[in-house]
Amino acid sequence: MLMHKKKCHLYSVVINLVVVAALFFSACSPAHQYEVDKLNSQSYALHYRNLDSTKVLAKRALALSGDYPTGYAEACNNLAFVAIAKMDYKLAKQWLNQVEERSDNQIELLIADVQNMRLCQREARNKDFYAYREKAMRRLRRIGEETDNLPPREYQRAVYAQSEFAVVASTYFYYVGLDKKGADQLLLIDPNGEVVKDTAQLLNYYYNIGSGGILRDGTAETICQEEFNYLM
Repeated sequence: MLMHKKKCHLYSVVINLVVVAALFFSACSPAHQYEVDKLNSQSYALHYRNLDSTKVLAKRALALSGDYPTGYAEACNNLAFVAIAKMDYKLAKQWLNQVEERSDNQIELLIADVQNMRLCQREARNKDFYAYREKAMRRLRRIGEETDNLPPREYQRAVYAQSEFAVVASTYFYYVGLDKKGADQLLLIDPNGEVVKDTAQLLNYYYNIGSGGILRDGTAETICQEEFNYLM
């Protein structure tokens, strides 16, 4: 009988600990994490389709992410993308600064570094471009060591960051006259790899191939036709 009582007591203690732990982790979880992630994903998916919708969805995510630094940073990155596309570079820089100030998520910080690279390319700030590129490469190396252990959503963001790094670097080198180096950067992306699952980024990749200067094998006519096919 005494043994039975001890077992019952132990069982009760374990149950209580499980309940307390569940309540603790529930209390620590961001209140609107699911909604924020969903809004950010929708905002990202519209990057190359509808900038106004991208902005509206990112703003909604931002409003709900007060207790969710990673979601806040992702929303800021989406808003910075819109600002760069609309050539409001001052506003873009403000959003990117918010990423650095509000989050320690290495993937979102990497994406902010890459967007800063794009910003520097647009504003012809060559020295700053290389500084951000170096920061991005260090983060890429660190994240690369953990990629296989990332949750699915963070893994997708990491894949985007890696391919976006190649696209932005390729664009920069192309415009400063380093055509081969630019082409080599873009050819690092495997068009049959993980990028296939990311429609927005795949569109970006196709556009950059189709815009010219990357394809080299074949006659001028066949290259022109292949580039046109990518654009289509």
